[in-house]
Amino acid sequence: MNPLLHSLSATTLDNIEDQLANSDEASDEELFDFFLEELDLSAEQAEAAIALRGLYMGRTFLSGQSPLYQDTPVYVDPASGLSFNGQLAKQQVLEIYLMLLRSHPGKRLKLDVHNCAGLNSAGQLYWAPYDTANPGAIYEVYSFDHRQFTDGHWEGELPEQTSATIQRPVFLD
Repeated sequence: MNPLLHSLSATTLDNIEDQLANSDEASDEELFDFFLEELDLSAEQAEAAIALRGLYMGRTFLSGQSPLYQDTPVYVDPASGLSFNGQLAKQQVLEIYLMLLRSHPGKRLKLDVHNCAGLNSAGQLYWAPYDTANPGAIYEVYSFDHRQFTDGHWEGELPEQTSATIQRPVFLD
């Protein structure tokens, strides 16, 4: 998030995001005036928000994953699914795993040939070994806290593998 916008309340950020995403008809000048007069932003804050406007055009972002909140925003592309440019942070990846798993109750998300993610009965995210010879088996489960995440990917994976899990998810029974 732009440091100029970091101190704003959640309500103000929601209002800014709503304007950036939905005010196609308003000019930048009109939006600038709205931010100053209605949301009490400083001129610098209003300019920083308007600078993000082009990133919103024609895109639907996941909650909390827009350019207002993230350096690497995640959006839904009807043709290719979830899309992003650059490296995601560990927390972003985990939030996306949660979203994917919540939308497929009772399923696990295949992370790679040997690992999967799931939600326990309390709705907490875990990862576990995955055995292709015995796909229904769940052995020990682990917290993602202990899994090494560096440069946009999990230890033992290439960045492309972590991205593929998000962009082309495979769910297991």
